[in-house]
Amino acid sequence: MKRPVGPPTPIHITVKETIAALEDCHPTQLGSLDMVIDGERLDAVSDIPPGELPMLFQYCGYTITIDGTGTLYVEN
Repeated sequence: MKRPVGPPTPIHITVKETIAALEDCHPTQLGSLDMVIDGERLDAVSDIPPGELPMLFQYCGYTITIDGTGTLYVEN
């Protein structure tokens, strides 16, 4: 799944909403995203040096990638 991210919705919210949609549940039913990645750093992806992108992490059994263009990729 590929989805653009950015204002006005913070990226950490977009990640949780995307995974919740895939899991057919409410975002509050998912585990804490903060246990996996710093939400503030995630939301500031546009300020991260290009050499540190893409951001890649695991969440709820999915591989999440966010690239420098502000695109969220989710793989199961």
